[in-house]
Parts: sequence; C-alpha cells; structure tokens
Amino acid sequence: MIRLRQNAVVRVEQELPLSEADREAQVSRQAWVRLGARGPGVRVRLVWVQTPKELLWLATNLSVAAMSAELVAQLYRCRWQVELFFRWIKCLLENRHWLAESECGVSTQVYLALIAALLLQLFTGRRPTRRMLELIQWYLLGWASVEELTAKLDREVARPASKKRL
Repeated sequence: MIRLRQNAVVRVEQELPLSEADREAQVSRQAWVRLGARGPGVRVRLVWVQTPKELLWLATNLSVAAMSAELVAQLYRCRWQVELFFRWIKCLLENRHWLAESECGVSTQVYLALIAALLLQLFTGRRPTRRMLELIQWYLLGWASVEELTAKLDREVARPASKKRL
C-alpha cells in the first residue's frame, strides 16, 4: 500500500461499492484505476480515506476480497507503529539490513530477535539492550561460557538504566 499525492494522474476504470464498515472507517470511495497520463499505466485499487485534515489517496494492488477498504484505512493509520517496531528490531540487532530478503527469512529473523528480547526481559527484569544481545552472541560464538554470560548480564542489569554507553 502506498499513498499517492492528490495531483497524481489517475484514470478510473471501475467504481467499487463500499460496505457500511468501510464508511465507518471514513472511506469515501474506492475504484480500480490506471496510474499515469500516457500508455496503459499501472492498474491499482485506489481507496479514498477522509481524515480530519485531508483526503488521503491510498493505492494497493490487493483485491477487495484480499483486503477490504476498511482494513486499508486501518493499516494506514497504524503505519507509524509498524515502522517504529521495525526500527526497534533493527536497532536492537544492530544490523543495517536484513540478513535474508525472502519473506520466510525475514520472518525467522524477526521471530528470533523477539524470542531473544523476551527471554532477556524475563531473565533481567528490564528492557533488553544491544549490549545484552551482544553478550548472547559471544556465548553462541563460543567466546564466552554460560557463567561469563550470566555474570556479565548481571553486571549489565546492575548498571543504572538511565546511564547510556556510547
């Protein structure tokens, strides 16, 4: 799903009906459209959502059966929470890019990061830091024993939470 500017050139091919749930989600219109002034253009479904400030044009390649207009509007409203979640994961893992590019590979990487973060929170009683995950990596690489890992995690937990290391 992407947001289009209101000056985008669209050619409406087919208007689509709105359900009551769509209207309650402030969807004012949806249609199959072609993007661009020349040539055949790209065919997408355009969903118009009215917000208190403006009318949003949201384009998706998914059919109405795959994703209702109501869900398109709700997902767009949650976009920053999703972006912040992925930023947190990437910062926690200290990687500038995903190790895998396939859906399965990225899912596995996210699940492993979440499991490690949850286990660290259960063990330490506080939000995991990059340093804590680094300690686990040392253990998994064989550079630290379980005793060293535990001792260093205890020291990391004893450090005041507000004190940031650079």
